[in-house]
Amino acid sequence: MAATSGRKGASVTERLAAEPHKFDFFQAVRLLEHIARERSKGDPDKARVPVGDDGPPRHETVRFRAFPSHTFPSSEITSLTFSEEDPSDEAKPSLADMVVTFLGLTGPSGVLPQHYTQLVIDRIRQKDDSLRDFLDLFNHRTVSLFFRAWEKYRLPAAFERSAVDPSAGAEDPFTRCLYSLVGLGTDRVRSRLAVTDPAFLYFSGHFSHHPRTVTGLECIIADYFELPVDVLQFQGQWLYLSLDDQSCTPSAIEPDGRNCQLGFNVVVGERVWSVENKFRVRLGPVGYEQFCRFTPMGEGLMPLCQLVRSYVGPEFDFDIQPVLRAQEAPECKIGGDIMAGSRLGWNTWLRSKPLPKDADEAVFVNEGYP
Repeated sequence: MAATSGRKGASVTERLAAEPHKFDFFQAVRLLEHIARERSKGDPDKARVPVGDDGPPRHETVRFRAFPSHTFPSSEITSLTFSEEDPSDEAKPSLADMVVTFLGLTGPSGVLPQHYTQLVIDRIRQKDDSLRDFLDLFNHRTVSLFFRAWEKYRLPAAFERSAVDPSAGAEDPFTRCLYSLVGLGTDRVRSRLAVTDPAFLYFSGHFSHHPRTVTGLECIIADYFELPVDVLQFQGQWLYLSLDDQSCTPSAIEPDGRNCQLGFNVVVGERVWSVENKFRVRLGPVGYEQFCRFTPMGEGLMPLCQLVRSYVGPEFDFDIQPVLRAQEAPECKIGGDIMAGSRLGWNTWLRSKPLPKDADEAVFVNEGYP
């Protein structure tokens, strides 16, 4: 991507190779693992073992080495050298060698006495790297496990590894815990909704909160669909009573009658009006294209209803009311394709001039069950 000056800027990989001391150690290792995964796409033979895994150190993405000096550097990384690809090398050497300034056996913060550091320096001056290479076997493993320990207790890093690295196996513990909080703790109940499972992880804070609130539902819908949302409570509806709940005067079949005590349980008719168990989700105002998404033929209604049902549970009823901007209401036309054609009660307005207000007559019902 070109800068404001018109010259193309250096990539992150180039900056990491040229100025490794400017990078945080953990971020640098994550970038190197990402580079290794990208290079191995389409060619499994180029795949390398993740840092700190059970494979041979030579096959890992990064090979760590201690800094052979008595000085105290100001950065965690002093140098980074990328290895050259050799198709004839079946050992698949590490992608890069990284010299770090912490957790070493030798160096400014080494655990061995200082004369060991001086001995390594003297050997290197004589072009003898054998002692340094031997000690780096232990340095590499220590730093690798340090990186894995850091990654283990940080949700973004652990989630990233389990999501993009096939060799990581099962999902990380944080993800399993969050899935359990939102009711998706077992594999059999996942991937059954039109809403993706990671979306429930994103909203796990709302789903784990009880009691469920109107504000929480509005936040979830507005964030997921990126639309203005209002949840209208106490929407009335008729509830039909079963025969056992209806009133019946005494008869030969039922001498004592049924639910016929005045002032206590008498109900006249077979239905009652209730405003306690239904609400309405009002979307918009939106454009016509977005409006069509939330009709029964659109691809947005089912995910919306399943998201609402997952949040409120089975005890409430609801309906969806997409509101169309007045200036975008289409003229009534006969025919058309299955999505854009006029449908009574959905997207049809008999008008000869623009609507005086936003169109909110269309209301759709979907239970939101899989």
